[in-house]
Amino acid sequence: MVIIWGSWLAFDAGTTLSLNFQSVMAMSVTNLCASAGSMTWCLTTYIETGRFSLDSMFMGAISGLVMITPAAAYIDLTTSFFFGIAGALICRQALRIKSTETARKLRWVDNGDTFATHCVGGFVGTIATGLFARKEVAAYDGVSSIAGGVIFDGNAKQLGLQFTEASIGFVWSFVGSYVLFALIDCIPGLEVLASDQ
Repeated sequence: MVIIWGSWLAFDAGTTLSLNFQSVMAMSVTNLCASAGSMTWCLTTYIETGRFSLDSMFMGAISGLVMITPAAAYIDLTTSFFFGIAGALICRQALRIKSTETARKLRWVDNGDTFATHCVGGFVGTIATGLFARKEVAAYDGVSSIAGGVIFDGNAKQLGLQFTEASIGFVWSFVGSYVLFALIDCIPGLEVLASDQ
């Protein structure tokens, strides 16, 4: 988790393709969001079970890291804190999907919990960027000029753009993964869903 978290800080800061206040801000909001997600998931687990869990802290951090990535260079610290809380709560609920009867019938396999954290968290984070992006934060590099999001800058058009982007990303990932799994499943001995034996 330490390696993932540290690498993710560099990844989000590096998406600005520069070393300036905007990249420092991207790294700061990424760290705060991951921390808020980690603590939220851990405390929620404690409230439900009466025990702290290192695994729940890791899952919360991952959900915060995924949530913040689309918005890292466009939101402020306060907003990133609430991104982390929302990300942990939403992804934690999405994690329950794999325990449903529908998931069993579909032979749902998600041992890494990537659907709950990466798919749901990424989709929600991309949409939330359209809501909470701020043009003054984007301008921290001295040259970027964006219209901002719905909440702070009244740019409703951005929400539609973000929804379109999230939908295209979901379809691309789903179809691409399905094709790869189907091809692997055609190779004897490499069946994707092995039998119980």
